[in-house]
Amino acid sequence: MDKSFAREPIYIVGPTGSGKSSLAMKLALLMDGVIISADSMQIYKTLDIGTAKESVENRSKVRHEMIDIVDVDSEFSVAEYAVQARQHIKDVLDAGKTPIVVGGTGLYFEALFYPMSFGKTNKDEKVRSRLESELEQFGAEYMHDKLAEVDPETAEKLHVNDTRRVIRALEIAICGGKTKSESRDEMEKPNVLVIGLNTDRAKLYDRINKRVEIMFEEGLVNEVYSVGSFDYQSMKAIGYKEFAVAKPAKNADGKFVLDKNAEEEIKTTIQKNTRNYAKRQLTWFRRYDFVNWFDVEDHEGAIRFVQEKLLKNPQN
Repeated sequence: MDKSFAREPIYIVGPTGSGKSSLAMKLALLMDGVIISADSMQIYKTLDIGTAKESVENRSKVRHEMIDIVDVDSEFSVAEYAVQARQHIKDVLDAGKTPIVVGGTGLYFEALFYPMSFGKTNKDEKVRSRLESELEQFGAEYMHDKLAEVDPETAEKLHVNDTRRVIRALEIAICGGKTKSESRDEMEKPNVLVIGLNTDRAKLYDRINKRVEIMFEEGLVNEVYSVGSFDYQSMKAIGYKEFAVAKPAKNADGKFVLDKNAEEEIKTTIQKNTRNYAKRQLTWFRRYDFVNWFDVEDHEGAIRFVQEKLLKNPQN
């Protein structure tokens, strides 16, 4: 039987280290797909190892979008991501191919699943200025607590130090009269094909620990210090911010290196922070009751499920 598949976006979600990119590659090769990243760090140029970007070889086999699109010293909003990603999805579908959106940034998927919940409240410069003054005066924890009072669900998802999004959520609640979570809950459940990857905690944590080990072997230390500034928003993320406490030297090859003890301490901290991040990612994605979950090692089951969902005229 000559199988013909319907063309619609396939979304792959899950915690870091769960093998989402590997599954996306397999699906793309099977279904003439284009991969669209939903990772808030892979958008940055030069940050390759610490963001676990797909290899150059794999990107030559399958087209990837929303990777390496802004400089490390640039800001990039969720709304900007949604506009560009939706355009890529449309272009891929128009070309008769399958868009495969993959990543672990919950806000990016939220913006695609519930587009009206982002950017619908206009910016109010007076309110924004007042909130920023409060942040400067009272600190990040105070602002996060303030958000928790008016929009506890959004506060639970945002890290206390993610002050830009905390302030935006407060601005929406103050100016729009509705919280971001209320705006989303009023909308219909999206009709989307979403695959989630997960496994038991011990196995996931082991995968994360090994992944960090590989990043160091591939040259993460030199990548981090080659960028040159921890003032960049992009350098405040896990896998980069931890290096700000150490001072590197250069070896005979001109590459940045760390004292072995310092490197091991930073590696352990990154592993711990990444494990905690994975827990937050799972909390986020488990809210979506339309996700179809598979074990991280069950790629065959996930692929079979997708093909059955998209197969045209299955009775033939």
